[in-house]
Amino acid sequence: MSITFARRAGIAGFGFLALVILVAQVGCQGPAGPPGPAGPAGPPGSGGGPPYVWICTPANLPNYGGIARDDLYVFNGSSMTANVAVNILDKDGNNLTGVTIPGSSPATTYPGEAGAATVPLLPAHTRNLNWANPMTGGPGFDGVTHVSFSVRVTADRPIVVGSDFQFGGVQAVPCSLLPR
Repeated sequence: MSITFARRAGIAGFGFLALVILVAQVGCQGPAGPPGPAGPAGPPGSGGGPPYVWICTPANLPNYGGIARDDLYVFNGSSMTANVAVNILDKDGNNLTGVTIPGSSPATTYPGEAGAATVPLLPAHTRNLNWANPMTGGPGFDGVTHVSFSVRVTADRPIVVGSDFQFGGVQAVPCSLLPR
């Protein structure tokens, strides 16, 4: 028995094994029949509909405050105008909109909406908000007071949210749809 014959037998054996596995998988599918009855509706607010809530975290770059730019992108994927609220939150969930960003020079405030306010976003349009990354360390900074930790974006239509917190290059990150 030569090496060539053994190699051919091994390859042929492998091909036959792959065919058997494929036939077994297809055979286990069963015949296609009529669909069954629809299941019961889930509880209200269980998902699939508005409000759509996205979370971007982390929302700061420790030890790089005041010199880096943070960008947030909100895209309206709906065919209708979306009402969108952006809330930049501290570690305790307090909305920082309008609060002075620690270490920003010149002093600037966090963007976004206060309370229940929303901003209209047309279909297929992108909203871009940007702000200075907060100072989290050094003399006079405790790393917590008025520091952004998460960004919450809420909309009444399907949207997509991404962030780019810049320092030493692009750091684009998609935000996560908050499960309900």
